[in-house]
Amino acid sequence: MKKERGVKLAVAAASWVLLLLVPFTAFAKDAKRGVSATARWELFKPDQVPWRDAPATLPPGAKMAVLEGDPSKPGFFTVRFRLPDGYRVMPHWHPKTERLTILQGVVNLGMGDHFDAAATQALGAGTYSSMPPKMTHFAWVSGETILQLSSIGPWKIIYVNPADDPRNEKKETEN
Repeated sequence: MKKERGVKLAVAAASWVLLLLVPFTAFAKDAKRGVSATARWELFKPDQVPWRDAPATLPPGAKMAVLEGDPSKPGFFTVRFRLPDGYRVMPHWHPKTERLTILQGVVNLGMGDHFDAAATQALGAGTYSSMPPKMTHFAWVSGETILQLSSIGPWKIIYVNPADDPRNEKKETEN
């Protein structure tokens, strides 16, 4: 009888030890695969995208949603932009590769140091573009346009002509 009770206690104790160790074992396996302890599943259905005003580096009227990462910090990130019909971004470049996927509308994309609407290519929904660092480009959109951008942060936009930078317009207005 005592032997049976001892076995039951030993089994119960072993069960508790296993229950306590399983999460740590899973964590160790994730660490071996390179999965961060803070990694989590991100899911955004179209009606749940957290839109807010885009940063001051872009002309007013754009909305942005951060889907993954932080574009202001080092590391991978993905954001979406919602742009109103006719929206323009003057010639600029980025220090890191910029990957765009057009989800809705049309992005008219051109290359070069001067904005020329006639020298653009119309990129419709489903189009993917990967632009290397320092490739000077500009764009305007037809219809409300949603595009997804992925890159490595920190994300920066450097305008060819500093007068085109919306941040400079604010400084001139304040003076």
